[in-house]
Amino acid sequence: MVPGMSRKPHDELTQRAFSNLAVVGGYLSSALPSELAARLDLARLKPLKSRSAGPAGHERVADFVYEVPFAGKGSLLLCVLLEHQSGVDPLMAARLYVYTARALETWCRAHPRERRVPAVLPLVLYNGRAPWTAKRSLQGLNQLPPSLTAEDRAFLPQLRYGLDDLRRHTDLALRRRPLPPLGTVTLLLLRHGRDSRLEFLAFLRRHGDAFNALEDRDDWYTAICYIYTTSEASSEEVLEILEPQLEARAREVAVTAAEQLHEQGRKKGREEGREEGREEGREEGARQFFVRLVSSRFAVTPEVERRVEQADTAQLLAWAERVLGATSLDDVFVE
Repeated sequence: MVPGMSRKPHDELTQRAFSNLAVVGGYLSSALPSELAARLDLARLKPLKSRSAGPAGHERVADFVYEVPFAGKGSLLLCVLLEHQSGVDPLMAARLYVYTARALETWCRAHPRERRVPAVLPLVLYNGRAPWTAKRSLQGLNQLPPSLTAEDRAFLPQLRYGLDDLRRHTDLALRRRPLPPLGTVTLLLLRHGRDSRLEFLAFLRRHGDAFNALEDRDDWYTAICYIYTTSEASSEEVLEILEPQLEARAREVAVTAAEQLHEQGRKKGREEGREEGREEGREEGARQFFVRLVSSRFAVTPEVERRVEQADTAQLLAWAERVLGATSLDDVFVE
């Protein structure tokens, strides 16, 4: 499905990128420790689903879960949990511990005869502006007495997670990662998605040419919609900088996306205007009804007209209910 304007453009962009297994393989090879990445058969990774209990018992799906075999004979499977975060979550280690349990539960149900389970590697992809300050291990969150010995601590659940903090890398370093174009563009956009207007426009001046490498029209549309819906810069400013850098096919998508989003905005404005007009019509009808009703019993003074003009529909209907039983205007307008 080709995306349009989204209330969660970060999610839409990452869902498209990290549903592409070539992007995932390239990303993991660049984000994981090199010795570990070299032992993985990333060509055979496959996506899994994992559910975690959310607020009030509702389930939520962990962002991305993959199953990756180790290279070589008799290898174990490795489940990689990938979280993309835009704000520092102080309880991330605890949340990832729950995701880990859910991922293992899913795997065990699918492999009931197995006697060993995959290793689990949680990884946080972070694109926030502030440095990541959350504890990187579950035991770092535990409230433990200082006297607890190392032997006692060994019995407690343990989990550490990796962190890929995009703001701590340069744009050039991200462009050098061994990723397909969609992966490179996604990381660049996530890194700059919360920039100020001037910062984002400066980024486009330096790296707008990166978008030419995108091969799929839908990938281009996703990327340009992300820019238009997250950046503080206007689409006109974005196009002014991008158009000279883009090849013809990419420029066409950029212009088309801008036109479509503008039309969506105009349509939404017209719909809101019609709804506002209908509401104004309802209020005006209620005013006319009330004036006719009250004038059948009492003289309509300038003070009555003023109060009617300032009242909303609900107030007018409440007054109207009192007219027939009222002995004076004071009975109608009593608070």
